[in-house]
Amino acid sequence: MPQPPSAIKQHKVLPGGTEWINYWDDQYLRTFPPIDVYLHVTGFWQYWDMFAPNPAHTDQYGDAEVVYRDGKVKRYAYPRIYSLPIWQKFFKERYRKFYERAGSDDFLYLWPTFGLRVALLNDDPKNPPVRVKLYRHWRPVAAPGKPQQKEYNSYSYFTYVVDQKELARLRSL
Repeated sequence: MPQPPSAIKQHKVLPGGTEWINYWDDQYLRTFPPIDVYLHVTGFWQYWDMFAPNPAHTDQYGDAEVVYRDGKVKRYAYPRIYSLPIWQKFFKERYRKFYERAGSDDFLYLWPTFGLRVALLNDDPKNPPVRVKLYRHWRPVAAPGKPQQKEYNSYSYFTYVVDQKELARLRSL
């Protein structure tokens, strides 16, 4: 079920009409241990932010700047559903979902792990990455009939200094 509006979740207003169903699901059913475990272990847990009543209103993506020991800089493009061929979109959707969390200030504990993962994906044992700078890019989605902003806003939100021992350990797995 979709989550109730934030004012209801924060107990600022009482749910009305069918919002009671979403409120009950969010407060009781979703957190019931057997259901919670089932949804997360199987991957059936789902955010409903692309559907009504509150669809996502921001087009966002992330990438990274990888700096190597010799000073070389490479841009790492995190997979974007928008730019993938149709046959890959289904298989790579989890990347979009992960980035919604890993690129958010609400999940900043994921940032070092995300930086390490980017370093590992761009690893060169002869010239290892020493720093990974994570970027987020976003633009508001225009309302129907309104002009769409062409340029993305960009922001560097985290710099990961690569732990060379951890990188070597992961490389050896």
